[in-house]
Amino acid sequence: MQKHTNRTNWKVGRKMVKDILPAIADKNFFRLPLKSGTRILTTEILNRYSDFRRPKRPYLRIKRRKLSFHNELLTIGVTLDSEEEEKIYIKVTASELLVSCSVDTTDSYLSRYAYFALYDMMSIYDQTDFEDYYWPGFFDGNGESRYLMIRMYKGTLVVFPKVRYKGLYKPEQALPSISDKIEGKRQAVEVFKESAPNNTQEILGFCLADTSTERWHTNHFPFLVPYIGILDNNRTFVKGFKKYVLSHGDISALDVDPIQDKLVEICIEMKKIALVNYPQYRDEEDVIAKKRAANRENFARLLELWHQALPILAGRLYIHYRFTYGMRNVKGKPSKQDMKPCIISNEVPEICFLWKDKGDYFKLELRFVIVGNMHEVSQFFDTAFFVTASGDPKRFFLLSSVTECQLISFFSKSSFQLLMLKTHYEDHCREFVGKLRSRYRFINR
Repeated sequence: MQKHTNRTNWKVGRKMVKDILPAIADKNFFRLPLKSGTRILTTEILNRYSDFRRPKRPYLRIKRRKLSFHNELLTIGVTLDSEEEEKIYIKVTASELLVSCSVDTTDSYLSRYAYFALYDMMSIYDQTDFEDYYWPGFFDGNGESRYLMIRMYKGTLVVFPKVRYKGLYKPEQALPSISDKIEGKRQAVEVFKESAPNNTQEILGFCLADTSTERWHTNHFPFLVPYIGILDNNRTFVKGFKKYVLSHGDISALDVDPIQDKLVEICIEMKKIALVNYPQYRDEEDVIAKKRAANRENFARLLELWHQALPILAGRLYIHYRFTYGMRNVKGKPSKQDMKPCIISNEVPEICFLWKDKGDYFKLELRFVIVGNMHEVSQFFDTAFFVTASGDPKRFFLLSSVTECQLISFFSKSSFQLLMLKTHYEDHCREFVGKLRSRYRFINR
């Protein structure tokens, strides 16, 4: 009953806040520039536009609470020490933070309430991101949004697209780069014929080592790593694993043929460049640019190595997939419970798109075709160089180009669909969609 009461109070409170929201013309807001290409406000920018500073003594107690998000306006209540609560009104644009206040703030002056509310929102990195409250054009004339879910969750105001509108495009959102240069499609290769050994239970197998490139300390791009496995008595499946093969010395006791040796060599080269080099918080801009350029170069080189490996990899009997949780775990003996049998296919996936006119918006859905059959993309695996079908997620199809990898990565974040309001389409999306149409098959639905 208490839970229901809290929800009711939130709805009533939200309605009351909406009813008393002031009508503030954009020209009357104080404007704070955001970090280029983001909705991030830094402490350095805030201090540049205000003479207020938080005193060390006496200690200033700041209490704030997010009250509502209505018609693009975020309302925050702020209390300084024992003073009365005042309201801060924030509108997020593509390049600026528009700030107003129930007292003092004008287009040329930022009140102490507004300053300390924004200062209190800064993270340990001296910045705060307002991306969650950047929704231009998603509200109707009454200030309501059919597209967004606005809820109070554990004391925090959260705003996100409703389930059916997942993948909404926001103006200035980065879209994958589609170069004017036509990239060739790779050709299907013959399936490699491998037979089970007759006189030993030890085999050389290969593992697709995968992890998230956004979550872990030793993140890496997907690469191929050999392992020594042990077959069951009937030599029908791998019942155990002895160790990863990280150098030629690890296979000195095995009878390795020249083709296996070549594949091991490719694996060793992959591992050398698979680690993602992330920019650190204090890195200068030129250092960040160099790291990102190196990552892009290594990514492209890894895709080339996968293409080299495929003719002598597709069709092998002993291939596994492992989500590693970081390069630091690719050592010693592979965990049996983490090693999942999989297939790396020789077939070439053809990316295509479904195009739907939904009245107020266009809907673009990514699919792929194998031998004339269209497949939905699996959301279970998000493996940079490959695509898998939702109906058979452990069969991996190698992509042809870096552009295809970027498209799969982009669409994977939104259930492989992109929704574009018609009010945004002409200025922000038409060029991107046009380039897709020139490269890939579009199917009107």
